[in-house]
Amino acid sequence: MSLQTFLHELSQLIHHRSVISCVYPKLVALETVNELTGLNCAYPGLITTSGAAVREHLNQYRHPSLLFITEHLDDGLGLDLILELSDSPIDHLCILILTHNHDLSQKGLNDRTISAIVLEHNIGSTSCVLGKALRAVNRKERYVDPELNTKRESKPAFSDQLSERELEVLALVADGLSNPEIATKLYIATTTVRDHVQSLMRKLHAKSRTGAAVAGLRLGLLST
Repeated sequence: MSLQTFLHELSQLIHHRSVISCVYPKLVALETVNELTGLNCAYPGLITTSGAAVREHLNQYRHPSLLFITEHLDDGLGLDLILELSDSPIDHLCILILTHNHDLSQKGLNDRTISAIVLEHNIGSTSCVLGKALRAVNRKERYVDPELNTKRESKPAFSDQLSERELEVLALVADGLSNPEIATKLYIATTTVRDHVQSLMRKLHAKSRTGAAVAGLRLGLLST
């Protein structure tokens, strides 16, 4: 299925809602979600990393919205925003997007204020979790990515301290910079950046750059 065909199918499930993409860090690969914000021209969508921007947008356009929200935002927690929106008289639907390094408890997974929960790396995959989530919420049913029901491997406690240089690299990774861009900014070799990134992933027990950035946020290593 082509991306355009996939987007067209998803657009049929939005049911005349505006679409809001509120995701952080910037490097989270959610191009499909961002494309959805432009599918409903009758009601302006929004792409942001800020919960405050979402609140301002919804105050201006008081119409039911479909919101894609990540666990961490650049000005707070996605769950706090979802809880706030659940008290709104307007029928907003919130889909929480998690990375594999998420910190959501079993209680959070069962939280009925969240319309659906999907894993970021499954969006656009053959599992079609985004389409399944939208079909479920349109039926007023709750959807949880099946992968979240599998037992996660316990992660060792974070003990290795990051060097000052590694913290600099981590901050730039979270801002979405590539290795060459980081090398230029820090006046070091690209291969050195590569080594730092690999070290970060190892120390933070992350499997990807995205995972390292999210782990850094959760551990308080990055300013929000």
